[in-house]
Parts: sequence; C-alpha cells; structure tokens
Amino acid sequence: MPTPEQIETIRRLNDAARELPGSGSIANVTIGFQALPDADRFAALAAIVSFSKFDGDNDPYGEHDFGTVYRLAGGAWTQDRPEAVEAITRTVFWKVDCYDNTLTFGSEAPWDAQQTTRVLTIMLASEY
Repeated sequence: MPTPEQIETIRRLNDAARELPGSGSIANVTIGFQALPDADRFAALAAIVSFSKFDGDNDPYGEHDFGTVYRLAGGAWTQDRPEAVEAITRTVFWKVDCYDNTLTFGSEAPWDAQQTTRVLTIMLASEY
C-alpha cells in the first residue's frame, strides 16, 4: 500500500500524463473515439485535460487515474453528469495505467517516474 506521500506523487504524475502526455507517458485512443468528428474529439480532449471532478466514486484511492466526460444534446462537452440521462448523447472514459518501462507488467513503484511509464487511454463508453 503506497504511503500518503507516494499517493500524492502518483496523483501529480497521473495529472501530468492526462494534461500533457509526453515525457514518461503515452496517450492512445480507441478506434471509436478516433472516429468522432474533429470538433467532438477536440472538445472531449479539452474536457479531459481540464478534468477536475474527482470524488469517491471515480477516484477511491486518490490517484486521479479515471474519469468520464459527456457530450450533451446541445453539443457541449462536460465532466458533470446531467441528471437527465437522455441529455447525454456520448460518454467518453479516460484511464491512466502505470506500467513498468517495458510496458510488460504493472509498475511496482507507480510513484517513481524513473520506473514507470504511464499510459492514458481514451475510449467511448460503448467500447468498454
């Protein structure tokens, strides 16, 4: 079990992987997400990058490793799930996973950026 300090480091590194994939992280998207119209794809990515709605349901360990964004009937993307399910026209999940640097196994020390490669995956909920 990671210490509170290690969890804080994991959270910071996961946020960095989501906000600006690059050094120490890889981003990939599914075919379904890639097939979205450009405007929707870019708006969904903007909602993912700015995601801040972490709570006990989507972040029980405090690591900022999962989230959901929604496209509303009016075309706007949001991280806030509307109460009226019919207002949602598209749901996108994002997830950060921590692997060893060979991408073969899960990282044994996800708080150590030197031993860990983060993989951000973005997908349509319907592809899950």
